[in-house]
Amino acid sequence: MPYTFHASSDDLALSEATFASLRDLIYQASGLHFDKLNKQTFEHRLRARVRALGFQSFERYYLYLRFDRRGEQELARAIDALAVHETYFFREERALEAFRWEILPQLARTNARARVLRLWSAGCSTGEEAYTLAMLVREAGLFDDWRVEIVGSDISARAIQQAEAGIYERPSFRALKSERQERYFVRLDEGRWQIRDELRRMVRFNVVNLLDASAVEAERHFDVVFCRNVLLYFDERARRRAALTLHRALRDEGYLVLGATESLATLELPFKLIYLKNDLVYKKVIDSVSP
Repeated sequence: MPYTFHASSDDLALSEATFASLRDLIYQASGLHFDKLNKQTFEHRLRARVRALGFQSFERYYLYLRFDRRGEQELARAIDALAVHETYFFREERALEAFRWEILPQLARTNARARVLRLWSAGCSTGEEAYTLAMLVREAGLFDDWRVEIVGSDISARAIQQAEAGIYERPSFRALKSERQERYFVRLDEGRWQIRDELRRMVRFNVVNLLDASAVEAERHFDVVFCRNVLLYFDERARRRAALTLHRALRDEGYLVLGATESLATLELPFKLIYLKNDLVYKKVIDSVSP
């Protein structure tokens, strides 16, 4: 039976017990980790969802997520509200320099016979990183007659819909040179630009939960996986599960690029750290078996 509660005029407050229940539910579904220090942020981001459904309390919202037939859809909206979607074109340029000038030339040599290049932007949010990779592949001039497959994924269906539309506003362009903006985008109106079709055709987007062990069964043998500023929102257990998903997705000796503040050092996974001129990246160990 659907819930029909109505919001009161009082401000909604999140009790410690309900915070723990909601936090654990979100964690089990997404790997997003919130401790007591993050309670205020957690409460603030979910309050809009509680009010949108007309509930009088976070407790009722939790019951809805757990037991209502529509709870699974709402859980996805809750995760979307809690996830950080901060991104922009050409973010953290050192990793992109390593990709453009060191990794891509190496792949042009090792994949010369198959002439296939496969890239995955995992946790791509609204798509800026995936399209950035497409720009760099085009500019490298090494893969013009190759089959280039670029996949962008995120846990948020709303973010993926925006990525597929390819429409962006000023904050997304903070690190993009004006000549690239003119080359790769079409102005729609004041403040909004759309990625050109030639790049949109290079990228396809999927909703993927990195904690889902089957998430990459249909998407394997990537040459490079970018997963930047995603694992830092997980605790160690979820970080390990997500890293194993990325490991399975890579071909042997494939490259994993993490964010500048992220590391696999404590996880004891079959990756080796590679020191490139421009950045540090991980490489999948040959013929390794996921623990």
